[in-house]
Amino acid sequence: MSDSMRRLVSGTRRLPRPLWVGILLAILWGVYFGFLHPWFMNWGATSTERQMALPGDPPTSGLPNGSHWFTRAITIHAPAPAVWQWLVQMGQDRAGFYSNTWLENLTGASIHNAVVIHPEWQRMKIGDRVLLARPDLLGGIFAHMAQTRIGALEPERLIADIPCRFVLESIDEKTTRLLLRESLSSNWAVRVFDSVWWDSIHFVMEQRMLRGIKERAEGEPLVPPAIRLAAHVGWVLAGAGLLVMFLARRRSRPWVMLPFIPALLVVHSTGDWNAALAAFLAIGITAFGALTFGRSWWASYMLLASVVALILLLAPDAYAAFGITLGVVWMTVLADLLFRALQRRRTRQTVYGR
Repeated sequence: MSDSMRRLVSGTRRLPRPLWVGILLAILWGVYFGFLHPWFMNWGATSTERQMALPGDPPTSGLPNGSHWFTRAITIHAPAPAVWQWLVQMGQDRAGFYSNTWLENLTGASIHNAVVIHPEWQRMKIGDRVLLARPDLLGGIFAHMAQTRIGALEPERLIADIPCRFVLESIDEKTTRLLLRESLSSNWAVRVFDSVWWDSIHFVMEQRMLRGIKERAEGEPLVPPAIRLAAHVGWVLAGAGLLVMFLARRRSRPWVMLPFIPALLVVHSTGDWNAALAAFLAIGITAFGALTFGRSWWASYMLLASVVALILLLAPDAYAAFGITLGVVWMTVLADLLFRALQRRRTRQTVYGR
């Protein structure tokens, strides 16, 4: 190795951790804006679908490149009338939104997805209200924002807004193309904010909603029961492990209430134990890391948050992906602890001749 190369390697080894983290975060943001954001804004839609006029488009839009809207789409192997039944019954006080309810209920929205068709929810008309969250959420402060109204309706063809606009395109008697279209803000400042923050959150919920409609219309679960069970086990093991870690150290015991209280509030307001466990882990990991590592924790925490964000964006079902990941991490930690215990036992046997 040349002297210049040795100096370069030696210099990079001396880089402080925050600088390394900054470099990695810069790379992640580059990947996000260069690849992920363009990909998920028109997820599943072909170039033709992105540019074509759809029912419900403003008559004055006239934008061949679709620069004022985004379009997402999914192919469903079921006839349009079968897909329509799931669409028309959506709403917080009805069939839910078939999305990540454990994330929705973290906010106290109290959404619960239906798994069957309800005949009493099959009627909808122009002007009908669609609740997006329970009206008394946060004391009703955002009640006017937590609802929308049906502004366009063509049975088995078009419905808007619940909360977005859905268009059904029949491919054949057994296949339907479900398109979702929403407008983009014309304000550049809002567009910048959305691209950094809102667009990714919105996509996480919408792609799971589209998959949720697909799995119900086709009658095939997105996540096989065995994997769903393994994910549940992973979540529970992670929660139990974190609780043990808090209680094992006297200094951290009082702080266990920091994640415990929000988790109890989520259960009380929504009855969703999955959302409560997610709240406990999210807040608990943050607090326990800060207590254990101090200020040095936050650099690593940013990387951890980035990994969480990538899983949310890329996993077809984030709950299952997190559950499996947490289970693998927990089993790895448990195996390491067992290995260390066996090593200590062998050391004692060697020292004392036992």
